[in-house]
Amino acid sequence: MAEGNILLRFIDRIGFKTLDTADSTRRMFAEASFALREQEDAVSSIMEKSAQEKEDRKKALEDRLAKIRESVSVSSEFIGEDESLEIEEREELKVPFSVRLGNILADSFSTYSKAPASFFGDIQESLYKANILMPASKYIAISVGVGVIAGASVALLAAILLSTIIGVTGFALGVVLFVPVFGITLMMAKIYPNSKVKGRSDAFGREMPFALRHMATQLSSGSGLLETMRSVSVSDYGVLSEEFKKAILEIERGATIEEAFERMNIRIDSPGLKKATRQIASTLRTGGNLANTLKIIAEEVATEMRMKLKDFIQVLNTFALMYMFITVVAPVLITTLVIAMGIAMKGLPLSADVMWILYVAFFGVAIYLSFMVKRFEPKV
Repeated sequence: MAEGNILLRFIDRIGFKTLDTADSTRRMFAEASFALREQEDAVSSIMEKSAQEKEDRKKALEDRLAKIRESVSVSSEFIGEDESLEIEEREELKVPFSVRLGNILADSFSTYSKAPASFFGDIQESLYKANILMPASKYIAISVGVGVIAGASVALLAAILLSTIIGVTGFALGVVLFVPVFGITLMMAKIYPNSKVKGRSDAFGREMPFALRHMATQLSSGSGLLETMRSVSVSDYGVLSEEFKKAILEIERGATIEEAFERMNIRIDSPGLKKATRQIASTLRTGGNLANTLKIIAEEVATEMRMKLKDFIQVLNTFALMYMFITVVAPVLITTLVIAMGIAMKGLPLSADVMWILYVAFFGVAIYLSFMVKRFEPKV
């Protein structure tokens, strides 16, 4: 009997525990459900407020837009009449002023471009090398136009100035200046493409060692030659990147890699590029490790640039001595000798005009030496 009571009490206790656990579980779920409903209500409230704010802003904007439309409705008819003119004017202003001026000169002097064509010779080839995308006839017409404007301006200014000094003769001399100024302008126009080609070649050569190392690194990492060329074309190598972009475009239009590099050699006069082109062409035909070859060429080009700089430093020392002698020592020495001889002879052996001529001559020689130093400076 006692054992039965113990068993009943045990069962009752288990039942109460089960009820307590179930009640706590129900309460927990009820609280979670209530919390979720509260969160949903809060989210709904926030969404409603946001939607209401959007509606309010939209309504306010519509009201403001309506007011703006009312304020500009008075002048709408005038705007409609001038709309096409404004669009044309804006489209025209998108073109740079230099291009528009060049087009005006080319159209105005196109009939006079045939006469000096023989003077310019094969200017189209120079324009191609200089990356000047312009027909030869247009370039000649622009050159003639610039020459006429420059000659007329200088002649008019000189005629006005000289006429106030020496009268009619000065006016005639000023007018005559039109011819030499016009000729000098045409000469400069003829030389300009070649000078630009030289400048582009020098800029290309300065970046050549770095670009070759770049290509060698790309090839060593497993990239193909065409992908390597694209990588160089988008890098910041100046003229070299521009030329590689052109080569990529030519390859995409159907040219081979060898043909693209050959055309690049036509546009750019660089010994390093010629070496690299030969090695690339040889590798494409026979196979081989192009990365190591390009590294060797890069080192050779860099060594040549260092040697040129070293030679220039030696030449610069000589020019520095000559420059110091001509600009400092010689004038002082001559002046001292003239003064000493004047004291001994009780009169200057050279007149003041001759001394001024000597000083001007020394100054001219100094300027000439400066230009020579600039000319011998290596482009590294």
